[in-house]
Amino acid sequence: MACYKKDNRWYIDYYLPCGKRKREVVKITGKDPSNITLRDAEKALSIRKAEIAQGKFDIVSTEKQVIFEVLMSDYLQWAKENHRSFTRDVTASKSLNAFFKGISISDITLWHVEKYKSQRKKIGRKPETINRELSILRRMFRLSEKRVLKHKILKNPINGMQLLRIPKKQYRTLKHWEFEKLYVASAPHLKPILLLAYLTGMRRGEILKLKWADVDLDEGYIHVIKTKNDEYRSIPIGSTLLSMLKALKETSKTEFVFNNQDGEPFISIKSWSGAFNNAVRRSCIEKCTFHDLRHTFISNLIVGEKEDFATVMAISGHKDIRMLQRYSHTNEVAKRGALRKAEIRFIGEHGNNNYGLIQDVTSSN
Repeated sequence: MACYKKDNRWYIDYYLPCGKRKREVVKITGKDPSNITLRDAEKALSIRKAEIAQGKFDIVSTEKQVIFEVLMSDYLQWAKENHRSFTRDVTASKSLNAFFKGISISDITLWHVEKYKSQRKKIGRKPETINRELSILRRMFRLSEKRVLKHKILKNPINGMQLLRIPKKQYRTLKHWEFEKLYVASAPHLKPILLLAYLTGMRRGEILKLKWADVDLDEGYIHVIKTKNDEYRSIPIGSTLLSMLKALKETSKTEFVFNNQDGEPFISIKSWSGAFNNAVRRSCIEKCTFHDLRHTFISNLIVGEKEDFATVMAISGHKDIRMLQRYSHTNEVAKRGALRKAEIRFIGEHGNNNYGLIQDVTSSN
């Protein structure tokens, strides 16, 4: 432990109990830095030694304070190079910066997080949206704590943060006649997108990024390179879809398979949301989302075609069989059919005496 002078400022140099070396400029409230003396520095060092010995030393108070938006800027620089959902990070950062602006990282607590949740809910933001924003907040602090970002923190101020509870989604499958009406009512540039989603179950983002280099028209395969879970997969394409893609290829002027009405590549994952919603409204079918097309495709394979889960996972790109189980509960016709089979078996085993058997059961109760 020592005192030294540098650039006309006195510093104290000491070690923390963990073995980390700490250098700190000497500051005295109300005293000009140029008037601080060696004696002042020695006194400051003695105070630090006593605090460390008594376990009262607060290292955070000696660190240069980093305000929230500075750390967020660091995070966005990292996310631009390392995070696939960078555009979503940028969007979320606007609301986070608006709320936490000017607050030092060391002053942020879980109370601030709860206040943020409350404020976002009051203006009508969905739990899913708020959770995505909170996930970015958590990731930013974790990266800073792990010394990944330019500005580092010693302790994550929101350890123990809880995300909002999200109600289970009610998935919907489209009947074939519903898809036909939706297809007929859609704009010309949307029709091939709908057909691909309905016949392959590809995700919106996968369709958005699909390039002709990934489509093998000779062998009849779509090679999905950029996926949600970063795992490559190949999807066989049938004659109807193949004919559509060949016709599209003849008039295509970009490397992307699907383009907007002006012939330009789509730039946002919500690029065709307006056109899709208009098609749903014009078709007069029950409200649905674009993701319902993927849900319909997978449900048809599992429930309608009785395909095994391994095959379906290879096509859909799911890694966890539990994720597929949510798709297999929607076909009410299949449920009724299963119960009907049980009833037929019951009739076959007990002959024509079912009414008497039922009477016996009910009378015993």
